[in-house]
Amino acid sequence: MPTREQITTVVEAYVDAVGRQDIDAVLSLFAVDARQEDPVGSPVNTGDAIREFFERSFSGSFETALEEVLVNGDHTAFRFTITIPTKGDPMVVKVVDLALINEDLKIQHLQAVPDFG
Repeated sequence: MPTREQITTVVEAYVDAVGRQDIDAVLSLFAVDARQEDPVGSPVNTGDAIREFFERSFSGSFETALEEVLVNGDHTAFRFTITIPTKGDPMVVKVVDLALINEDLKIQHLQAVPDFG
């Protein structure tokens, strides 16, 4: 089972890669047979659908900031913000992701709970 430190490193790499909009770095963190549900309750993405999701998501400018990482066994919940510049005040999206990190230190399953409020 991955350690707390290993899981935290995966989470930090994920949030950083998303913030840099580095699709190859993001995808390298997912297991080959990973499942991604973003937002939670939407159809589950697997395989090429995960790449397509991030290609659509990376169409505009934004920054990310990791706020908190919680770990229980091989599961993690992490909170981060996405800040999107606008002509006025920036739009801030608060996100909690729930993830299972496998023995290979890859994201096996990820569910995102974004709050656009």
